[in-house]
Amino acid sequence: MKRFVLLAALACCMGDVQAQNEKGGFSIKPVAGVNISTLGNTSTGLYHTKVGMTGGIEAEYGVTNWFGLSLGMLYSEQGAKLKGGAYAIVTENNQQTIVATTIKGKLKATYLNLPLLANIYIPKIKGLALKTGVQLGILTSSKMNTDIAIASASSIPTGEIQFIDQTNQPTYQEESFSASDVCKSVDVAIPVGISYEYKNISLDARYHFGLTKIDKTENPDTAHNRYLSLTLGYRFHL
Repeated sequence: MKRFVLLAALACCMGDVQAQNEKGGFSIKPVAGVNISTLGNTSTGLYHTKVGMTGGIEAEYGVTNWFGLSLGMLYSEQGAKLKGGAYAIVTENNQQTIVATTIKGKLKATYLNLPLLANIYIPKIKGLALKTGVQLGILTSSKMNTDIAIASASSIPTGEIQFIDQTNQPTYQEESFSASDVCKSVDVAIPVGISYEYKNISLDARYHFGLTKIDKTENPDTAHNRYLSLTLGYRFHL
C-alpha cells in the first residue's frame, strides 16, 4: 500500500512537470508588463533610464521535458531620457569664450520584437526556467524631443550645469526628430532571462543586450539598446 501511494505521488509530480513543459507539447502565453530602458555602450553620459510598456504573445514547443523553444511577438516601448551638457572654448580676436550647451529631452522608440528563445527548465526547482536566444526588433515609430540651451560664459562652469548668456538668461532651441531621422529600422539583441511558473501563471524577467548601433544620424553615436523587461503571463496548453 505504501509503495502504491509513493508511486501515485511520483506520477502526480511527473504530471505537473509535463504540464509545465511536456515533450512534444505546444502552448501559447499572452504576456504584459513594463520595460526599463536606456541606451548603452556610450561614453557621453547623456542617456538615462525611462519606463515603457510591453506586451504580446509567445508560443512554445517542448523539445524535451526540460527544454523548450519559444517564439514571441511583442510590442515594446524603449528609448531613453536625455540629460547632460557640454562646453567648447572659442577663441576670437585673442579672446576666449566658453560656449556651453545643455540638453534635456526624451527618445521614444517602439518596436515589434520577435524573440527566439531556448528555455531550460531546472528539474530540482519546479517552475523555474533559464532562457536566452536572439531577438529581431522592427522599429515601428520613434521620436526625439529635446530642449537645447546655448549660452556663453567667461569661465568654465563647475557644479550643476546651468549656462546663461550675457543677459543672465538662457537661450533655448527646441528640436524634434522623426523615426527616419534618428533610429535604424532593425535592431538585433541577445535576451538573457529567468522565469518562474506556478499553476500556469508565469513571472518573467529578461535583460536585453542590443547588438545594433541604433543611431543613423550624420554623426552617429555608438549607442545600443539596453533594457530590462518584467512581464506577467498565463500559459494555455494546446
